[in-house]
Amino acid sequence: MGASGLFGGLDVVEKPAVPPAVINEVNHGQPWNVTVVRARLLNELGDLRLQKEGDRWFAIVAEVEVTAPESRNDVGDVLSISGVEGLLDEAPQHIVAVRDASRVQYLNPNMPERIGFVWEQSGNAPLPTKVTITIYEKTYRASTLTDHMEWLDHEPRAQLEVPVEDKRAS
Repeated sequence: MGASGLFGGLDVVEKPAVPPAVINEVNHGQPWNVTVVRARLLNELGDLRLQKEGDRWFAIVAEVEVTAPESRNDVGDVLSISGVEGLLDEAPQHIVAVRDASRVQYLNPNMPERIGFVWEQSGNAPLPTKVTITIYEKTYRASTLTDHMEWLDHEPRAQLEVPVEDKRAS
């Protein structure tokens, strides 16, 4: 190990920058394809109730298509956001189908679904005008613990900045 230090073996290796994605274009990958459609602020969202009066909903709408051969129950792993202050949780509080506002728990292969990833934002927080969205991927490989094939290595695969539409009722 001492010899490898002489040849740069102990140097910090920088991860490559996350490639850019484009709004309304499919970002292909495993175990899902993702098309980010929009970001919105809302006062109401079907039968979902805000925890605190005066708060608002922050929603990312994305079309997700499972590319893996089996149904997926890890929809919350598809994307994350940054650049929005005052969210009550880091993860979305609700993940719903846009077509009927039903909770999304499983997605089936080759059946794209338009999904709302929804966070509650404090009414005292500044109104965001843009959001950075990171799309994630996983790798199908043998687990080092069980030696079974699993979807592992939840890693960023693409990133994009999206304008936020204020669709709250006046």
